[in-house]
Amino acid sequence: MTSIHVITGATSGLGLAIARRLASKPGGRMIAGARRPESATELKRTAKADRIEVLALDTSSLASVRNFVSQVRANIGSDRIASVICVAGLQPLGPRRTTADGFDEVFATNVLGHIALVDGLLDRLAPNAAVITIGSGTHDPSNKLAARAGFMGADFTDAKAAAAGRSSRRDRDEREQALDRYATSKLCAIYHATAAATEKSFADARFYCFDPGLMPGTSLAREQNASVQFVWKRLMPVLRHFVEGVSSPEISARLIVDDLVPGDTRYRSGSHIEFTGKVAPASQQANDLAAAKRFLEDARALLAHPPRRSPPGRSNQKGSTLPIAT
Repeated sequence: MTSIHVITGATSGLGLAIARRLASKPGGRMIAGARRPESATELKRTAKADRIEVLALDTSSLASVRNFVSQVRANIGSDRIASVICVAGLQPLGPRRTTADGFDEVFATNVLGHIALVDGLLDRLAPNAAVITIGSGTHDPSNKLAARAGFMGADFTDAKAAAAGRSSRRDRDEREQALDRYATSKLCAIYHATAAATEKSFADARFYCFDPGLMPGTSLAREQNASVQFVWKRLMPVLRHFVEGVSSPEISARLIVDDLVPGDTRYRSGSHIEFTGKVAPASQQANDLAAAKRFLEDARALLAHPPRRSPPGRSNQKGSTLPIAT
């Protein structure tokens, strides 16, 4: 039987590395979401045409997510999905932007869109299917590597405030608040996996939140100046051999595809795993299961009643964004 894998954010960085790793395994078929399928040339080269299909998907847009879910369901027929890998993400460093649905763009892209996607495919998941969200050490205020980049950990009070991109740190400048919104979205990616893993409706699935570590060379620094981009792309990749917490897309893709997707028994559903294969360091806030359950319940309420409702069948995204891998 063909294993079907649904993946978002697969046009670059970690997502592309995962697609390549999946393509190296026999018998699998990928359905990948991309903002511009016609431009996803490198992604399409990862596998033969009969093993990969690239569909339009903008996870910041509820209409786009609905369309993608409908197409996936129609395309797979009676087959079941072996894994849903939620990689798509943004980390803009400028002012807060709001989607046509009325949500903070970063939060909608990194979290809400994936919750809607996974819930929409619930009854198409195969027994023991893997659902993987992407976390980050930036959520943790005690993470020293993240602190060096200006992160202070997640700024989370509740789902409504996070979805609005509301800051409780008034002393932080525009760039620093952008970092906070990203870190908050990564805390909520942890919450999504840990809370969904406890739900009866997902009892036959396995949920993981994966922390890929710092991955120099990806598009994370795209909005930085030329000198910072040079260091990020050319010099820092070498540091993964010497600095704790630094990884690469290929290292992370290997663990996701070889261990998490097939169901390595070392990892229980709801686990937060890092690229080393160990339990990922997490903040006390991230380990609060009751808070995670409240978040997921509140997030679904926001999805059911968004601040603004976009027209059915139309993407709500306007303007350019910064797609990243983590």
